[in-house]
Amino acid sequence: MITAAQPRYLSVTDTAKIIRSTLKKQFPGVKFAVRSEKYSMGASIHISWTDGPREKEVNAITDGFEGASFDGMNDLQSYCDCWLLPDGTAQLAARPESYGGSIPEFVSDAPHPNAELVRFGSNYVFTARHITGWEAKEEAALNYIATHCHCDKNKFGDEWVDVLARRMVQQAGVNETLAETFKRVIIDRA
Repeated sequence: MITAAQPRYLSVTDTAKIIRSTLKKQFPGVKFAVRSEKYSMGASIHISWTDGPREKEVNAITDGFEGASFDGMNDLQSYCDCWLLPDGTAQLAARPESYGGSIPEFVSDAPHPNAELVRFGSNYVFTARHITGWEAKEEAALNYIATHCHCDKNKFGDEWVDVLARRMVQQAGVNETLAETFKRVIIDRA
């Protein structure tokens, strides 16, 4: 790593505590299960919750707590340094270039005067959002697609429509209508 200071090491347990606290502040009222797991040559954190924010919103926070990156082209894991910000969030500070350059080197200055350079004990952070009433919501999404889209099933097949409906259910925002979800997920792809 190319850094001016030695990063402070935070264990996977300490990292999980920081993530739990940060998620609680960012999404009040949502109960997150944050579990750390140690294994040979590494550790991970698994986060799950029911309904509430979309995975994309949670990942925007949790991605900064990953202490490693993985280059699938070369089957190579590299360790990263991160900035721990005063508000409890984290972001990448430095990552080496992977062999062959398929993942470029990254180095950043401190984003805040009180940011601390750390190395997280969690290699990776995984998230999983659970949806209550999945079957009914999927059926409603299928009906919405059937009503509002001209889908030639001979051309696209049922599986294509089923995948769209599942994406709508999984990525629906809190208090979002089917029309809003359809527009954002299917049309705008956000």
